[in-house]
Amino acid sequence: MLSLIGILSAANILCVYGTSLVPVHVPCDDKTVEKLSRLAVTYINEDRQTGYKFALNRITNVQANQQGPAGKIYYLDLDVLETKCHVLSPKSWKKCAVRPFMETQISGNCNTTVLHTPEGFSYLYSYDCTLVPDPPEKLRLTCPDCPLLLPVDGVEAAAAARTALLKYNTQSTLPASLTVHTITRASQQSTPFPATFVEFIVQECSEVQCEPALEGKEPVGFCVGTVFGTGHGLQDVKVSCEIFRPQVHVVSPTQLEEKSTTVSKTPTLDVHVPHHPEPSFQDGGAVTPQFADPVYQAIPAGPELHPTTSSESSESSETSSSEETSSSVRAVKPPLNFRYVLQRQKRQTVSSTVAPHTPVFLSVFPSIPSPFRSCPGVSRYTTV
Repeated sequence: MLSLIGILSAANILCVYGTSLVPVHVPCDDKTVEKLSRLAVTYINEDRQTGYKFALNRITNVQANQQGPAGKIYYLDLDVLETKCHVLSPKSWKKCAVRPFMETQISGNCNTTVLHTPEGFSYLYSYDCTLVPDPPEKLRLTCPDCPLLLPVDGVEAAAAARTALLKYNTQSTLPASLTVHTITRASQQSTPFPATFVEFIVQECSEVQCEPALEGKEPVGFCVGTVFGTGHGLQDVKVSCEIFRPQVHVVSPTQLEEKSTTVSKTPTLDVHVPHHPEPSFQDGGAVTPQFADPVYQAIPAGPELHPTTSSESSESSETSSSEETSSSVRAVKPPLNFRYVLQRQKRQTVSSTVAPHTPVFLSVFPSIPSPFRSCPGVSRYTTV
């Protein structure tokens, strides 16, 4: 008896609105899975604040769990590659170039949990990404002359970033100079010629000082620089920057006064708001009735005629006594700016007595291999 009770209790726990909480495998080439995988990578890139954007390489494994009226939970195991676009760049990851293996490719996977509702909305519940660079000995075997990574907080990286940004500030037409905010990547090669490659985030200089990592200054761009040669000899510098934040400058009092004067001289649009929702017309002391349609209408006079009234408008009933005393038949039309506004009471939403269903997510990401031949999926990029 106790074993039967235990089985029934377990069944109640594993079932939500008649659906099991145990996820089932889904083919990796499913159209919904492919769409949700791309959305998941987009959400991950939007949520991150440091590093480079990820690109979806392939779908490794997919498990889904139906949650009744709450929707469906997808557990996506995605292989991703690092791109050359910084996460602060407005460019989409689909338009970013993947870093080639000659520059020490960084790859890994993201365990992503996505909720897809019956209404068609998708929500990123959680993600856990682990990416590692290719080992240098592996790169040496494939490309002996390729540059190797340097510590971003090293002396060589800082010197190369300063040298590259100095040339950019000299040739730039921006109204404010830039300074190094954070060095994100650095590498160096010795053959066939010495060169240092550096990538860094930049920010605006203040009017008083221009030092790295100024307090209160947000990043405004991303720069990539190459310094050929050593510090003891002649150096050749190449640098390019992508400014992805609008420049913010202090407006002088004179400019502020001129701006306010210009604004005060700008003609404003005179919008007439009538006091009553329905227009009224006067002609020689006679009061005309109110109309709902902007067309010519003939209004016979006489005490037998009563204008049409409704419960939505109280002003119509207030003017009915004066309209009944009219002794002529007139053809009138509303003004050109007439707009009929029907005043109706909003229906109250019937309060539901059923509590909304809360989806239940697994605390441990499922890692059971998929039985489908489509998993893992086809790689989007060629890697070494």
